[in-house]
Amino acid sequence: MKGSYQIYLFTATLLAAMAFFIQRGCQRESSLFTVEKLPEVDWEVRSFDDALFSGDSMDWKNIQQSFQPFLQGNSQQFFWQNERENQQLNDHYTNVQNLLDKSAISEELALIAARANALLALSIPSHLYFYISGIDLQTPCLYYPGSASESSFAFVGLDNYLGAAYPGYGAIAGYQRELMRKEQLPIQFAHAVVSTINPNHFNDETLLAQMIYYGKLHMATEALCPEVNTAEILGYSTEAYAFLEDSERQVWEVFVREKLLFSTDMMIRQRLAEPAPFSKLGTAMDADVPGQVAQFIGYKMVRSFAENHPELSLNEILNIRDAQKFLREAQYKP
Repeated sequence: MKGSYQIYLFTATLLAAMAFFIQRGCQRESSLFTVEKLPEVDWEVRSFDDALFSGDSMDWKNIQQSFQPFLQGNSQQFFWQNERENQQLNDHYTNVQNLLDKSAISEELALIAARANALLALSIPSHLYFYISGIDLQTPCLYYPGSASESSFAFVGLDNYLGAAYPGYGAIAGYQRELMRKEQLPIQFAHAVVSTINPNHFNDETLLAQMIYYGKLHMATEALCPEVNTAEILGYSTEAYAFLEDSERQVWEVFVREKLLFSTDMMIRQRLAEPAPFSKLGTAMDADVPGQVAQFIGYKMVRSFAENHPELSLNEILNIRDAQKFLREAQYKP
C-alpha cells in the first residue's frame, strides 16, 4: 500500500503541473462584480493536522489550548489518540504534506474572504483551520463568519483535494473523484462562504427554483474567485463545458418543450440538477450531456439577469427569493 502512495505522489505532482498550464488557457467569463480595494485579512492560520499527526507524541495540552473548535464534538484524549494512530488518516496526512502548499492555499482563501467582506458584507473569520477530515464529500469546507459578539472560524479538510487518482479515493464514484482536486479547493471554499447567506428559494420545490439557486451560487463563486475559469467553477472539464456552450440552445428548448421548469418531481431535479456523470433529458444526446445540466442553464439565466440589472449589487441579487422573477427579467435567449 505504501508503495502505491509513493508512486502516486510523483504522478500527482506531474499531473498538477500539466493541469495548471491547461487551466490557464481555458475560457473564463469576466465577473460582473469587482472590488477596487480589498480589506486586509489578518486571520490566524492553524494546522490541526500538524498538531494531531506530527511529532513523536501528541501534545494534548497544545490541542486543548489552540484547537478548541475540534473538541466540541469529542473532548476525550483517548479518542484523539486513536485518530492519531489511524493508518488511513496518517496516509492522508502524509500526502497532504507532500502535495499541498498550505501557505499558498491560505493566501488564496484570504482573498476570497476579503472579497466576501467587500461584496457580501460578511465578517472575516478570526481563524482559518486546516485539518484531516477522513474524506468529507458533503462539507469539505466550512465557514462561520460569526458576528461582533461571536467567534468566527473557517475550516478546510485538506484530504479532500489530493487528486482524482489518489488511492485513498478508490471507493468513491468517478464523477465525484474528478472534483477532488486542489483546483476545486477555492471554489468549494467559496461555496461554503456563499451558503452562509442561504440564497435558496423557500417554499418553492420547482426545478426552476433549484436552477436559480445554483445559478446564484456559481455567479457568486465567480465573483469571489475571479481568476478561476468558468468551467472549473461549474465543475466541468474544458470539453464538457464546450459541449454545453455549443448545445445550450438545444438543451433550453428541451426544458421549455417538456415543461420541466415548473416540475416539482424530485426525480427530475435529481436527473438534471444534482451531481451525476450524465444528465438524463430523454433525448438522443443524453450520453453526451454532462451531469447537472440544469445548474449550467441556471448560471446562464442568473448571469443574464445580473447583466440586465446593473443597478443591483451581488448581495441584493442573492437575496431575491422569487425564482420566477429571474425567469421574467433575465431575458435569457440562448
